[in-house]
Amino acid sequence: MLLGALIALWIWPLWRDLEALKKSVATVMPDGNISENHITKSSLVAPIATSLNNMRSQIANLIQTQRELSGAVAHEFRTPLARLKFALGMQEPNQNEFVQNMQQDVLELEKLVQEMLDFSAAEAHMPALHFSELPISELCQSIKLKLKDSHLSRVQLDIQQSTAFLLGDGHFVERAIENLLLNASRYAKTHILISIETSVNFIDVHVEDDGIGIKAEWRDKIFQPFFRPDEGRDRLQGGAGLGLSIVRRVMQWHQGQCWVSQSQFGGAKFTLRFPNHA
Repeated sequence: MLLGALIALWIWPLWRDLEALKKSVATVMPDGNISENHITKSSLVAPIATSLNNMRSQIANLIQTQRELSGAVAHEFRTPLARLKFALGMQEPNQNEFVQNMQQDVLELEKLVQEMLDFSAAEAHMPALHFSELPISELCQSIKLKLKDSHLSRVQLDIQQSTAFLLGDGHFVERAIENLLLNASRYAKTHILISIETSVNFIDVHVEDDGIGIKAEWRDKIFQPFFRPDEGRDRLQGGAGLGLSIVRRVMQWHQGQCWVSQSQFGGAKFTLRFPNHA
């Protein structure tokens, strides 16, 4: 008994530090890095802990460099695009089809640049969030009014009324829902539905359409930057494949979740799950 107790006392600090290292490596923070460990220098695993912390610093520097480069490249694209757009605008009113196609390509590039800048800003750091109680139905109605004459002009958007309030940053919650609506508007045939479910712990906002849907094997990847499942959801519908990545980041900032499933209308059903602080 005494020998076993002594062995346990000797092994305990080693086991504790190994568990701390395991937890540190397994925990991925919202910025994509791993958390820092705080193993003491006297620990038997101190050299491993130091190496992991050094690796963490290198990863952080690489991630930051990549984000700064993406943002800088997107920003620098604006000037030549503006010159090209101006030159095309100076053409005669009776333009040929070739020039019209070029103008459309410039518009698509402008959208891509803006999405790259928005994505870089979302990935660079977590902004200061200003939380308030948001009437979710009213927020959805406001987004509908903003988009009804452009992206939602060809589809019917229905919003199920709800008295629910969620605690969140109004600007970013609106951005997340708007991105889902823009995505749905590209693939919906005739109909989009926003519905709201409340429970003791969560408030779920569903955006579903009657489009082509998303195969089960692609649903875990759909929120990755630039991911495009197949030819059915390509650039012909517009967008750069970054809108859903921004949605995921916004939900992480709000300690929430997002996923996609099959809609009752045969298309895609995106869900935003917020904590219910009521």
